[in-house]
Amino acid sequence: MNKLNYLNAILMLASACLAMFIPFELVLLSYAILGPAHYLTEISWLKGRHFFTLKKYDYLYIAAITIACLLFRLPSANLIFYTFGLSFILLAVKGNINRLLAFTLLIASGYFLLTNNLLRTIFGLYIPTLIHVYVFTGAFLLFGALKHKNVSGYVAFFTFLLCPLLLCVLFTRMHTVPTQWAISNYGHFKSLNTTSLRSQAIDIYTNPASIILTRLIAFAYTYHYINWFSKTRVINWHRIPVKWAIVITLVWIASVGIYFYNYHLGIKWLFLLSLAHVVLEFPLNYRSFAGIGKVIGHYVIGH
Repeated sequence: MNKLNYLNAILMLASACLAMFIPFELVLLSYAILGPAHYLTEISWLKGRHFFTLKKYDYLYIAAITIACLLFRLPSANLIFYTFGLSFILLAVKGNINRLLAFTLLIASGYFLLTNNLLRTIFGLYIPTLIHVYVFTGAFLLFGALKHKNVSGYVAFFTFLLCPLLLCVLFTRMHTVPTQWAISNYGHFKSLNTTSLRSQAIDIYTNPASIILTRLIAFAYTYHYINWFSKTRVINWHRIPVKWAIVITLVWIASVGIYFYNYHLGIKWLFLLSLAHVVLEFPLNYRSFAGIGKVIGHYVIGH
């Protein structure tokens, strides 16, 4: 565990270095190469643990709501809000009638809350992207450090917090000019830049603030994927039937090929898979935050 934590700290710094000099390309390459492998293997691992819900088939409710939102073409903010809330309900509320009442209240509250631009932006844009890849990853790191109580875990967590700060202040004028390939394909992520900087008119490829922001995005995505693969032997997501491993490998190869043939087609090809891995992870995210609160609570009460 100590070796893994120190390795992760090194991987964070390496990810930050790459993000510093090729931010736009790194976002696209990480998303295209590491992303599909992460989605496929994580969903497989989550399924083997019943998606960390209370009951074995609770995850089907999350899947059903996701499909319903897609069929009715509801905004992404609604989809994330409903699945995020439902995941909490499935963990915190027992009894089908109580769950139904809670979910009815969730739908009613969403009708009013999502009229707020800030909340709609948080649920529609940030939770499935930066909050998922940075905040939730940070929660896993912190929970691991608190749980195992080893110095190396805290080193890894604080390195994770430090890297974004370094990316904002070090060598801010040093980066390569984005390639034409990056400019042509970064459109899928462009809203993160324009919305965060509150300007639809800026040139995101030359604006200094946009370049720094893209560094943060590149670091968050790249390390999010690397962290998953670095802990393979800790959570043993690789222990799956050979046939399923072959299927995952073939789908991954096909996905990477499609991305490099036509990046926009690749995003459409894996849209449902990437969305599924976000929403199906919500129960685990809640459990991580609950675990952090429990450990801190024991520490405070004990002292």
